[in-house]
Amino acid sequence: MADKAASQTHDSKAPDTLENRVVEATFAREDATRLSFELPSGDTAFVARDEFGATLPFEQGAKVRVLVENPLSDGWNGSVQKAEKLDVWDKLEELVKSGEAIRGIILNENKGGMSVDIGLRAFMPMSQVDLHRVNDTSPYIGRQDKFQVIKFDKEKADVVVSRRNLLEKGRDSDRQEALGELTAGQQFEGVVRNITNFGAFVDIGGIDGLLHVSNMSWGRVDHPSELVRPGDKLQVVVLEYDKKKKRLSLGRKQLLDDPWTELGQTVSEGDRINGKVVSLADFGAFIEIQPGLEGLVHVTELAWTGRINHPKDVLDINQQVDVKVLSIDTENRRLSLSIKQLEESPWAKLTDQFPSGSRVEGTIRNITDFGLFVEIAPSIEGLVHVSDLSWTEKIEDPRAHYKVGETVEVVVLDIDVEAERAALGIKQLVDDPWQRAADIAKPGQKIDVTIARITDFGAFATIVEGVEGLIHISELREERVEKVSEVARPGQVHKALVLTFDRAAQRISLSLKRDTLGDDEGAREYNDNDGATATLGDILRDRLGIQSSEELAAGDEPSAD
Repeated sequence: MADKAASQTHDSKAPDTLENRVVEATFAREDATRLSFELPSGDTAFVARDEFGATLPFEQGAKVRVLVENPLSDGWNGSVQKAEKLDVWDKLEELVKSGEAIRGIILNENKGGMSVDIGLRAFMPMSQVDLHRVNDTSPYIGRQDKFQVIKFDKEKADVVVSRRNLLEKGRDSDRQEALGELTAGQQFEGVVRNITNFGAFVDIGGIDGLLHVSNMSWGRVDHPSELVRPGDKLQVVVLEYDKKKKRLSLGRKQLLDDPWTELGQTVSEGDRINGKVVSLADFGAFIEIQPGLEGLVHVTELAWTGRINHPKDVLDINQQVDVKVLSIDTENRRLSLSIKQLEESPWAKLTDQFPSGSRVEGTIRNITDFGLFVEIAPSIEGLVHVSDLSWTEKIEDPRAHYKVGETVEVVVLDIDVEAERAALGIKQLVDDPWQRAADIAKPGQKIDVTIARITDFGAFATIVEGVEGLIHISELREERVEKVSEVARPGQVHKALVLTFDRAAQRISLSLKRDTLGDDEGAREYNDNDGATATLGDILRDRLGIQSSEELAAGDEPSAD
């Protein structure tokens, strides 16, 4: 019906028939359900009360355009709302022909574009929203602006509008003039047209330039949307213009005071200051101590004790923290901060608590191939290196001997306060048997030894508990020995001459057949010209505990000397 009415000429004079015509009527009176309007023909048109809000937008006697729809027994049925819409359709027809703009408000996003209220609901394709591709429509919703009607279909009630067309017209008129005057250092008031992850495109009078995120502020900016939104006006400066590539680089922070230039006047090394956590990374936390000025608390400067795998374990974004200024490098724009150094190092107290040589019980917190980490004070761990586990046994896998959580007694060997390291030992809990052996087994002396075990290449004899020396098969007696068990068996006690003593290599060579050293003995291990020294295979079999044929033949029973 509305389409039919819109197709006819709207006239305020009474036609032959009033049906489906828009006329100018006079508001006469109001009752509970409807409003009465006097038509130019003298007839009365009735409009439903619910077409209006709580308060009428006009007073009695006002002239109002009314669509006369169909006859009633006492007048005509009419509508003010439909008349207004028909007027908008008429206006749209004129705007399509003239190309003029109409004001409206962007309502929301829908499939492929946005809805715009221009008196009726119109559709604006996404490509017509702005000069650039729009990925985020939220900054546009609710914005009042001008639009151009680019498509109009009255029968389908379809209206398409464009904002971009109007922006391009304004930009094209200013572009040529601006291009000829662009030089580095020029300042402009620009309009933000579009935002990307790496910056914002700003229109400075028909020309779009890139305001990179790094040139927006002296401080940290994770995303351009934190500072600007499409439509914002801001002062920018030309940093560079490439005429060939037609690329324009803009800056904003260059127009702001650089906080680093006055940092040395306001902050000194050693100062205690307050800041806000603005970013957390694997290697530390960035603290903003004033707008545009951040410092780094390295992960090693977060706490004196305890293992911190990531700063997020102890800090939160936007958390206020006190920090100590460690160093200021204005040239490279680096500010080193610390949280832990606001307090005295517990490592400094540790040297008084545990001087070198102290014995202390601790809990094994971690085991590695190279040793044990033992907690000797709350959150303070020291290392027992694998070489400090035993005087006599070569321990290659500490896990085979110790368990995490086990309590062990250790000796404090050294504490490095600056490096925050403590060296501990377990073997130092007992005397070094090699030192006792060195006091007894001096090259050239004859000592009592006990045969511990025999091999194909000789016999191992105990000098002191935990220390053995080797009597090579060639040193058992003057005559050639075919089997070691002919001369020595486990448990026997013999007088042996010490040939060599190598403390570093933990090797001692003994002889049963000699009473004194020769001229060339004592400085090297005995090596008979007949090649009867222990081979690598012999040593490996002994280390691995593989019994030789001599041991298997001799058995475990000791025999008399």
